[in-house]
Amino acid sequence: MTQQTKISVQLINVTPALAENYLKYNPVNRKVSKNNVAFLSQQMKSGLFVENGESIVFDTENILKDGQHRLLAIVKSGKSYHIPIVKGVRSVSMATYDTGKNRSAADVLSIYGFKNCNKIASLIKSIDKYFKRKSKAVKVSSGARAETLSNQEVLEYTKDNYDWLTDMVKNSTNIYNKGNYNVLPISSISLIAFIIGGKNPSNEVYNFLKHLIGVLRTEETATSYLYNKLYNSKINKEPLNFYWVLGMSIKSWNYYVDGNPSVRYYTFKVGQELPTITKSR
Repeated sequence: MTQQTKISVQLINVTPALAENYLKYNPVNRKVSKNNVAFLSQQMKSGLFVENGESIVFDTENILKDGQHRLLAIVKSGKSYHIPIVKGVRSVSMATYDTGKNRSAADVLSIYGFKNCNKIASLIKSIDKYFKRKSKAVKVSSGARAETLSNQEVLEYTKDNYDWLTDMVKNSTNIYNKGNYNVLPISSISLIAFIIGGKNPSNEVYNFLKHLIGVLRTEETATSYLYNKLYNSKINKEPLNFYWVLGMSIKSWNYYVDGNPSVRYYTFKVGQELPTITKSR
């Protein structure tokens, strides 16, 4: 027996003017996230917003139930998109939206057949955050949505850079697996390798990283000093400021390539810019 429904679906070219009109039927909805609107609007202006079939939803009383942030972004960006407009859902339907697990950047990479998806996605986002945007965030994962890459941007970056990303993640994983105590995650090891050595770090950079995480040890050096800090942080479960770790890692590298002299103490202040990196000799 076919169940009767009042739901209708129509593909509409939603212009900024039409989006403004739709928003008039939005008396009760979740609080607007300015960061979300800014993020979506920037995606639209950059040509990265994709017509993916996600709908705008109205109930039987013609009240907007889902899509306010996309509509606000269309108004803000001045762009138009073909979007399915669904009408006639039950008024209680809003409680069922956004209850599933959002698709991550790693999920998208996996769908396209890439390997090491979680590690590559984490590395790309870290490169964007600390290298391109010059963030001083305490945590790798911290930051508003408007300040992070979209899944589409991660996918495009992976397509253009997959070979060296794979090599970097592979080398970092090998170093990580050799450590007796994992003081840094693979994504952080990879990021430090990239910041110091670029897309194709030298063997010297990877040897330095072995010292940094304790695979190799030379006592009373800068690498040993930082390793002890990282180790104690793990043992005592007292997370270190990640930006501080980056600054200290660069300083440690600079000592390392300058002959790896005896160093019992050095510091980096989180309010500073990251140190200039000394090139290998």
